[in-house]
Amino acid sequence: MLNKKILESIQQGAELDDHHEVVSDLLAATPRVVVIIDDDPTGTQTVYNVPIVTDWSYATLEYEVINSPVFFILTNSRSLQQSQAKELAITLGLMLAEIAKEHRKKLVVISRSDSTLRGHYPYEVDALLDGLGWKNSKQVLIPGFFEGGRYTFNDIHYLKEDNDFIPVAETPFACDTTFGYAHSNLKEYIQEKYEGSIKANEVLSISVQTLREAKPQEIQDILIQHEAKHVIVNATSYADLQVFAIACLTSEDNLLYRTAASFVNAITGITPKPLLTKQSILNENQKSGGLVIVGSYVPKTTEQLKHLKDNNSKALFIKMKVSEILSGNQNSTYIKKLVKIINNALAAKKDVVLFTSRKVHVGDTKEESLAILNKVSLGLISLVRLLSLRPKYILSKGGITSSDICVKALGVRKALVLGQILKGVPVWQLDKDSKYPEMPFIVFPGNVGDKSDLYKLIKQLE
Repeated sequence: MLNKKILESIQQGAELDDHHEVVSDLLAATPRVVVIIDDDPTGTQTVYNVPIVTDWSYATLEYEVINSPVFFILTNSRSLQQSQAKELAITLGLMLAEIAKEHRKKLVVISRSDSTLRGHYPYEVDALLDGLGWKNSKQVLIPGFFEGGRYTFNDIHYLKEDNDFIPVAETPFACDTTFGYAHSNLKEYIQEKYEGSIKANEVLSISVQTLREAKPQEIQDILIQHEAKHVIVNATSYADLQVFAIACLTSEDNLLYRTAASFVNAITGITPKPLLTKQSILNENQKSGGLVIVGSYVPKTTEQLKHLKDNNSKALFIKMKVSEILSGNQNSTYIKKLVKIINNALAAKKDVVLFTSRKVHVGDTKEESLAILNKVSLGLISLVRLLSLRPKYILSKGGITSSDICVKALGVRKALVLGQILKGVPVWQLDKDSKYPEMPFIVFPGNVGDKSDLYKLIKQLE
C-alpha cells in the first residue's frame, strides 16, 4: 500500500505546474549568487553550462562570486577526516561571507552531499554556518534526487529499485564503513547524527501535502514561526522543490541547505535538457581509446562492473591489486607496469577499464577505513599522472575517485559542466591548463544507474 501511495504522489507531482520561470524571475528581480559547496564531484549531475572550481583561494572565489550567478566549489570533503572537513567548511564560510560583503552580493549557500545520506553531517554544515556568520539560521535537509530514484515521503527517505521503494537505512549505503546510519526517517536521522542533542520532535517537517496545498507565503510563515533550527523537506517531484524554493527566495532570512542534486535545479531555475550524445562531447580527431577508472566499492558499482566484463569483449580490463597499493607501492614497478600496458592499449585505440580489486579493506575505526580508501586512491592518482598518451575521454566511477583523478592526477582547477550523458551522470570539459586540456571527463556516481548502464555508456562512446 505504501508503494502505491508514493507512486501516486510521484505521478500527481508530474502533473503539477512547473514553476522554474517564477524562480528565474525572482532571481532576476533580486539577484543572488547560488554557491554549491560539493563534498564530491557528483553534485553536478542535474545541471549544465555551470562552472565548477577545485581550488578555493580567495581570488578564485571572488572571481566566481562576481561573474557567475551559479557555481560549484568541489571540496571532496567526504574523503577528509571529520576535523579537516569542519576546518575547511569554516574557512570557506568566512571567505564567502567576506567576499559577499565586499561586493554587496546576496548568497544562497548549498552544502551538496549524497542522496543516500553519506557524508560529514552535521559537522561540516554546522561549521559552515559558523563561518558564514549565520549561527542562528535554520538548516534545511533535502536529500531528494529524482533522477537517481531518491524520494522523501512522510519523513522517510526512500531509494527506488525497480518497482520497490526501499527505506535508505535498509540499503547497502547505510552500511558505509565511515558514514553508516540506522534511520530512514529524516527526523530520527538528524537525532542520530547529533547523538541525541537534537531530538526528532524538535525538527520541523514540511510535508508534500503542504507544498502542494499551501502558498509560498504560507510556507515562509511556517518557517518563520517555528522555533526549530532544523527542517526537513519531503518531495516527490520538482514542483514540490520549486514551491519550497520560491518560499525561500522571497524570505529575508538566510537558510543553509544540505541537499542532494535536485534542489540545485529547483532554486536556480535550471530546466532539464536532452542528454548529451557521443558527437556532442568527443573530439573526432582524437583517435585513442577511452579510459574507464572504477574505484567505487558500493555493490551497485561492482554489479555494473561485472555486467560490463561479461558483455564487453573489446575493452582491456586491468585489475589494480589493492594489496599492492596498501603495501606502499604507489610508485613501484607494479604501477609502472600497469602504465605501460594502458599506454599501449590506448595507442591501439582500445578502451581500457582499470578497476581496483573488489575486496573491501576496512580499519578498526571509521577514520582508519577512510584512510585506507584514500591510500588506494593515491595509487590510482600515481598511475594516471604517469600516463603519456591522452585518452579520448576519461570515465571515473565513484565520487572520491573522480575528484582525486580530476584534481590530483589531472591538475584541474576549473571545469565546465556540459550536461549529462545518462540520467545523473555529468560530463565536464576540463580547463586548458589541465593535463588533458578540454578533454571530456565523465563523472559516474557509484550509486547511480542499473546494472547495464556502465556497459551501455561505454558502448555508446565506442
